[in-house]
Amino acid sequence: MSAWCNGGVPWCDACDRFLSPSTVKVDGTCPTCGRPVDAGHAHAPDEDALARASAPAPAPVVAGAPATTTEDDDEDMPPIPWHLWLLAAALAVYLGYRAMQGIEWLLGVVPGFLR
Repeated sequence: MSAWCNGGVPWCDACDRFLSPSTVKVDGTCPTCGRPVDAGHAHAPDEDALARASAPAPAPVVAGAPATTTEDDDEDMPPIPWHLWLLAAALAVYLGYRAMQGIEWLLGVVPGFLR
């Protein structure tokens, strides 16, 4: 039986808490207090990451401008799961029933409505 080990999780001693690897800054510091953390398996500070962090943000996409396509955009979407279709059908039946109840209520409350 193996013992539980949190060796791969970034830990901040100052904040006394675990951090997810994606929240640790690229220079290896805590996002809350700014002190160095025990990195665990967090991303290591490298030259490319530091350059990307200091680089300006890309320009926003203008509405109506042609979008650039990449090879990743050409992937087919996976089929919709059967349980989502079942949920949609049950929702349609339920909402149809509630609409019928609403119409019956309107006919009973508003005198002379469609009579």
